[in-house]
Amino acid sequence: MKNYTKSLLAVMALFILAGCTTLKNINIGSDFEKSAKGYVQLVRWQELESAADTYVTPSLQEEYRKKIAEAGEVKIVDYRVRMMTCDPVKGEGTVKVEFDYYRPPSLKVLTVNDTEKWSYENDNDRRIWRLQSLLPQFK
Repeated sequence: MKNYTKSLLAVMALFILAGCTTLKNINIGSDFEKSAKGYVQLVRWQELESAADTYVTPSLQEEYRKKIAEAGEVKIVDYRVRMMTCDPVKGEGTVKVEFDYYRPPSLKVLTVNDTEKWSYENDNDRRIWRLQSLLPQFK
């Protein structure tokens, strides 16, 4: 009977550990979705500087700001997420998006597709999702 109890406890411990890992991965995926949606909101409302400060990995922020300057007077009309994938184990995510925009004085709306790369990084003793790619080229 003792061996049965030990075996049962061992199996239960494995299930508990597996469950904790699954919950951790779910939380990482949920954090990714929140970060990606927060970034979408900032870009959609032309808050590109805030997007850079909040979501872009620090090593790319200067280059990201150069892309903002290159975009100039571009007005973003819409920003649609087409597909979002997340691999919590690797700490990587991808968001495929479409930007609708125009460049004044023209009112012709153009569309550009973009693939955003994200990674789950350490930031001051906490893990957060950071954007690893730049704004697309606006014509």
